[in-house]
Amino acid sequence: MGILALLAVLVPYLLTQAEAAASTPIPALLGLVLGLPHGAVDHLVPAWLSTEARRWGRRLSLLLGYAAMAGTGLLAYHAAPAAVLLGFLVLAIAHFGAGDEAFRAERDGRRKRLRPHGVLAYGAPPVVFPLVLSRDQVDELLERVAAGSTTPLTSEVRAAALVLTVSAMALTAVQHARGRRVRDLVELGLLAAVFAIVPPALAFGVYFAAWHSLRHIARLLCADPANTAYLRAGRLGPPLRRFALHAAAPTAAVLVSFALLAHHTGTAGVLPAAFALLAALTVPHTVVVAWLDRRAR
Repeated sequence: MGILALLAVLVPYLLTQAEAAASTPIPALLGLVLGLPHGAVDHLVPAWLSTEARRWGRRLSLLLGYAAMAGTGLLAYHAAPAAVLLGFLVLAIAHFGAGDEAFRAERDGRRKRLRPHGVLAYGAPPVVFPLVLSRDQVDELLERVAAGSTTPLTSEVRAAALVLTVSAMALTAVQHARGRRVRDLVELGLLAAVFAIVPPALAFGVYFAAWHSLRHIARLLCADPANTAYLRAGRLGPPLRRFALHAAAPTAAVLVSFALLAHHTGTAGVLPAAFALLAALTVPHTVVVAWLDRRAR
């Protein structure tokens, strides 16, 4: 589904060079909303993989810790929005890349190893390519989120990031070719093409909702021990319904929080409010996913 979604947005731009969606952040915001459920069951993940985490006291402490990290992130953004935004971009690269590395290892039944160049090869294109290849559009969005955030992103910094990204992608592509992992090679090329050609807001929205989020949900379905028998029998419906049931209330709570923030800040504050909420939730989400990767290894 992720591959088909990226192809669906890439092919029209290859054929027509359309620019209709280039100037609006709406596709990115829509993608973020559609991708919200992939982090909505974070509070359940520890109990799936650890008997100690199933105790009520432990569950409560984990939930409070999650909320505390999210609250700290929100306060940090209000105190230093530009610095938090730049840190968020770096965190996004690590999170996206590690998620892809872990997904492919689980899919292929290989031992999980988070290779730095592999993480950078899959995690950097969604961030670095738009910053370099669509600088005017992306800088306008970043400045609307946090004034002054683009000042440290000089031409030299962007060029160095691009060289590092392309080098990591080339090394990873060579390894895929040597290992005859054609699917991985095609996916890496598709990811690079989408973020090099499609307008950044549209590319990111589709990537986040249909690529990153769906891959993480697939991992969660396998991690939930209640799904084991269904998945072994080839039945995907019950695990999906179980996931949807668990994710519904947390997703609704985030949407309500975003609506309240947007109402409080007004139309001009919708984009900063969306980023503030996303940044606040991403930090504890990344910690939970890192713990999941460690337990899985």
